Amino acid sequence: MTNIKQHGSVTVELVLLTPIIFLLGFFIVFLGRSSGAQMRVQHAADVGARAASMASSTAMSNEAKSAALSDLGATNTECIKPAVVFKKTQQKLFWVVTVTVKCTINADGLTMLGAQEKTVFAESTEYVDVYTAR
Repeated sequence: MTNIKQHGSVTVELVLLTPIIFLLGFFIVFLGRSSGAQMRVQHAADVGARAASMASSTAMSNEAKSAALSDLGATNTECIKPAVVFKKTQQKLFWVVTVTVKCTINADGLTMLGAQEKTVFAESTEYVDVYTAR
């Protein structure tokens, strides 16, 4: 049997694996930001649509936008450029409001991955509540 000296091999392995471990960690952070932002943007769209469905016809657009943006601000979403689009349409006998929220996710600190800003969208539709709408 040959006795091979392996002094320092653990150090070499650690030096080689450390960057890979860091990149994997940054990738997990990016995925977490993306999925978390998607859920929060969907919630903001739901909140905006519900607020619009309960407001008067003249205030629906403003209520939808302020409720959605307020919800995004309250949940500390990693949004850089949030945008809210409101649409009111009639389906047979009922009015329907649709709120679309667009959000660009902040990629700060993730440039080592080559991560670029990612935009997520969410849409929510509600029937206009004829009993509370004025």
